[in-house]
Amino acid sequence: MTDKRRPVSPFFPRTLCGQHGITLFELLIAVVLLGMVSTMIYSVLNVGITFSARGGKHLETMGREKNLLSLLRRQVNGAWYDLRFGKVLISGGDGVLRIVTRQPLLHRDAGTVLAVYRVNPDEQALYYLEKVDYFNANYGEKYLPEFNEMAKMYDSEKSVLLGYEPEKSRVVVSLGGEEFAFFPKCLPPGVTPTFSGMEQ
Repeated sequence: MTDKRRPVSPFFPRTLCGQHGITLFELLIAVVLLGMVSTMIYSVLNVGITFSARGGKHLETMGREKNLLSLLRRQVNGAWYDLRFGKVLISGGDGVLRIVTRQPLLHRDAGTVLAVYRVNPDEQALYYLEKVDYFNANYGEKYLPEFNEMAKMYDSEKSVLLGYEPEKSRVVVSLGGEEFAFFPKCLPPGVTPTFSGMEQ
């Protein structure tokens, strides 16, 4: 008499030999688990990408601010001292700054230029213009170019303020409430720069 039972596979335990597939309930649980894992992975990746984008934007803004402040420092340091009038050729007020400087940005071969900065409060942007013929009588202390003549140099979510204090020969720049002060190297006689709010 022969044994009609199926032979036992060496690869599968005896309990699985009689099974022919998975149930619909098992398949449903597997799909739900896969969805949950996918959602968690997507959430983690999305948070990482968002933080990375914010960090990149913050670094870009800081780089632009650093470049702007570096340019202003160079141009104020290189401001022209007029012996005829006994003063540094810097003027400004109400969001405008005019500097006759030996540190041009656009016309590098010109030597000395008139650099004009103007704040557009509606856009929170800073515009820039450079004139090679700085000696022109039309470019005096009241010279105010239109925004369409100028190039947008800097814009940010932070407010931008410019000022000049002639009695201290001090240029003041405020970016988002943080204040920076620059002094020309050729200060008039009797003027001493002020650092950190202390007279020296």
